[in-house]
Amino acid sequence: MTAFIIILTFMFITGLVIGSFLNVVILRTVSGESIVFPASHCPKCGTPLKWYHNIPLLSYFFLGGKCAFCKEVISFQYPLVEFLTGLIFVWFGYLYFGSIMNDAMGSSFAYILMLVFSLIAACLFIVISGTDILEMKVSDAHTYLLIGTGVLYSLIIGGILYYQGAQIGKVKVMSFMAPVICTVVSSLIAFLFMEILRRGANYLLKTETFGDGDSFIFAGVISVLMAMFGGDNIQYLVTMFLSVFFFSVILAVIFTLPSYIKKLAEAKNRYLLGLLTAFIIYACAYFYANTQNWLNNIVLLILSTLILFALGIGLCFELLKNIRKNQTQMNMIPFGPALTTSGFVALVVLPIILSLI
Repeated sequence: MTAFIIILTFMFITGLVIGSFLNVVILRTVSGESIVFPASHCPKCGTPLKWYHNIPLLSYFFLGGKCAFCKEVISFQYPLVEFLTGLIFVWFGYLYFGSIMNDAMGSSFAYILMLVFSLIAACLFIVISGTDILEMKVSDAHTYLLIGTGVLYSLIIGGILYYQGAQIGKVKVMSFMAPVICTVVSSLIAFLFMEILRRGANYLLKTETFGDGDSFIFAGVISVLMAMFGGDNIQYLVTMFLSVFFFSVILAVIFTLPSYIKKLAEAKNRYLLGLLTAFIIYACAYFYANTQNWLNNIVLLILSTLILFALGIGLCFELLKNIRKNQTQMNMIPFGPALTTSGFVALVVLPIILSLI
């Protein structure tokens, strides 16, 4: 037990250090600077930082959240990303190291492989979300790395399968190629699906709705999940594909709803604001009534469902009219963070559901 706690402590400290680096990657991707040169410096006054100004998490609080030189406020993003990364490392350490330490089936390498690639994917999710949230900017390098992470994992798995076949005298090239082909094809399907959706929405609404990078992000998420958990199971691909997409849609709505309501209030669009509020209240009441079995009467159920449907249709038409009327960047949906969050949730949940640990 003591050894396990030491391992998790080490994972947390490692996560903090990696999180500090991820902050650099996020901010320098946005600014266009190299992640290597120049050395760490204050983004406000440009003064190079001392080593003790770069201690993850601690330096921010010791400095009172301000630059040691110009006293400008340091973004809370720094400790947030560091702490979040530390927690992610602890979680995956907890998830896999218990299985590694108690392994009696000779599967330690598989657990280590899943741990390493889960951490790599999670770090890329953080970077992609960070740049998308800050500037609605997604680096091709990051999305290509995410796609490549899935392909690399499938290459390793394919190599293991090929080696195992060679050991028993049954060498089959397809045992090596099948995981790779399935991962690449799954990633391509995800890209094409998202790209068709994006272009179709842009054409119908006559404005940008999804970012250019969202298609690559979705391809990367599916690449990783398919490689790590799907193998060549087509049924799994369909289930995972739809689950990730629709969960992302729900998250995107949750992310954007508060700011959208605020903008409607500022624009004094009382009709749309009222319709949106009515739909949310009625939908909550409708589903609560269902859980309480208040709608057992078939007539009451049909009537209440028709009202909900009518409110939803009316709201959709008004939203489309509003988007066409106000063709600005505010109409773009921050789908990248929603996709990466869905991917991260899948990384956490799928090993448990599939009993891989």
